[in-house]
Amino acid sequence: MVLALETPPWDSGYRMLIGYGVMPAYLQLAGANRAPWKLFVFFLAVLVALRIVPGVLRRVLPFSREVKTVWAERRALARRYDSYQWRKLFGLGLGWILYLLVAGKAQDVPLFLGVACTASGALGQLFWFKRSKTLTAHASPAAPAASASV
Repeated sequence: MVLALETPPWDSGYRMLIGYGVMPAYLQLAGANRAPWKLFVFFLAVLVALRIVPGVLRRVLPFSREVKTVWAERRALARRYDSYQWRKLFGLGLGWILYLLVAGKAQDVPLFLGVACTASGALGQLFWFKRSKTLTAHASPAAPAASASV
């Protein structure tokens, strides 16, 4: 079940929920003093937390060897191609924009940050999709024979 959360569409779903909660959390913490730079710093803190908290949970909670192995493989691939970070930005951005539209707060800096996350995440995912197709083609057994005939 834990591994299933990291497969489409569930992975984008929980990231969207986190993105949906970014602005309400910021508005609650910032109170009346809502400077744009503070929103940016808060968002960076959320990104850092999304990097650190899962690492701590992986070490503290008991997960099976199979789950830990799959996670290690995914982290190695993501570290090499940074694919996870793009998916993270895409999901967070979608959730953030959804909140802004539902709450009627789609304005200036918050909207810009939400759109920037979604757009950069979508571009990153597009590049990753193209790259993963290339990696899959090179990893298949038929690939060496096909390249030898060229």
